[in-house]
Amino acid sequence: MSALMPSGDRDLSARYPMGDTPGSWPLLAQPWAGGMAGWLVAFGTLLADIVAGIVTNPASALVATLVLALPAAVAVGFSVVQYQQVRSCRAEPASWWHLSGIAAAALTWLAYPTHPGVLYGVNSARQACIILSTPTPTADCLARTVRAMDASNVAWWLTGVLILMMALLTRRSRIAAWSAIAVALAGCLIATHFLELLLLYYHSNS
Repeated sequence: MSALMPSGDRDLSARYPMGDTPGSWPLLAQPWAGGMAGWLVAFGTLLADIVAGIVTNPASALVATLVLALPAAVAVGFSVVQYQQVRSCRAEPASWWHLSGIAAAALTWLAYPTHPGVLYGVNSARQACIILSTPTPTADCLARTVRAMDASNVAWWLTGVLILMMALLTRRSRIAAWSAIAVALAGCLIATHFLELLLLYYHSNS
């Protein structure tokens, strides 16, 4: 029977089990549909992060964190689903050039200025308090600044961990490769927001 099949059909049946051709795979595992879904998720979450960063500028830390983290959570969710679907279908892994998305995410994470305004380059709470309040930092200023800087640092480092995790998914999830940019931006915006609220507090009370 196989001798009567065209060579192209024999190659396809050898590569994929009968009834399990790419057209019957889940959406995110299909080469074309999965690629289009990946670009939609990547650009959609990136656009959502940009809009959320503008809208949440005067918002509280909790509100801003939830709104900015939502698009990133959606991107991570789609990445994991695509990874599982591609793995279960034993589809071809994504090309190595998709790692350029991870490289762009890492560059965004490292280069984005998370210390806004006069706090740029400030690395200690005492130095920040001298800039924000008086030459002699008060206990309240030091405590408030330490909390803001600690929260900013935690958000920034967690973003780096997420980028690394998405890099591990890249060979089976193109969504992970390119959505990592949106994840990096969201994390940097959250890290920046904690310090922006500190600036706003002392500006409004000056």
